[in-house]
Amino acid sequence: MKAKAIAGIGALVLSALLGPSTGAAYESLYSDVKAAVVGDVVTVVILENTLASNSSKISTDKATTFATTGEQGAGGLDFIPSFSAGADMSRTHEGNGATERRGSIVSKMAAVVTEVNANGCLVIKGEREIVINDEKETLVLTGMVRPRDISTGNVVYSTDIANAQITYKGKGLVTSGSKPSIIARIVSILF
Repeated sequence: MKAKAIAGIGALVLSALLGPSTGAAYESLYSDVKAAVVGDVVTVVILENTLASNSSKISTDKATTFATTGEQGAGGLDFIPSFSAGADMSRTHEGNGATERRGSIVSKMAAVVTEVNANGCLVIKGEREIVINDEKETLVLTGMVRPRDISTGNVVYSTDIANAQITYKGKGLVTSGSKPSIIARIVSILF
């Protein structure tokens, strides 16, 4: 009876310290604390660098020559001068084009498990909003994570997130000041 009472008190103390058992990562004192069920939080380290470039070159050349000649008239028509005609046409076109786009996001944020798929993958979503001097920046991340990709510190890298959608938006005076005005945009479309 005394052993059962001590075990019961021990279970209450552990439950108070660790919270109620979720049937996932909290069952053992020796297990890692990792996101495993809906509502759990996982830390996401976003390290994204993109570079895309494209270039093209075209060169065409076409030349056409047309010529005809005639001789001096004969007999009584020798006073008519000889006939000749000629045409020389040439067309050349050269064009070059290049585009390059770079992007980089480095951040760390928390995301919440919103769903656990039948295969055990975790669907996560996180949103982070920062306001500095009336300039609002919003970072939104969604995707799917395999539990084995979550490290022992409950951290996952953005490169390990399947179907990752990372959106970074800014709104405020600095952001709106960097965009061309509506009149400038209309003029650039027309001309």
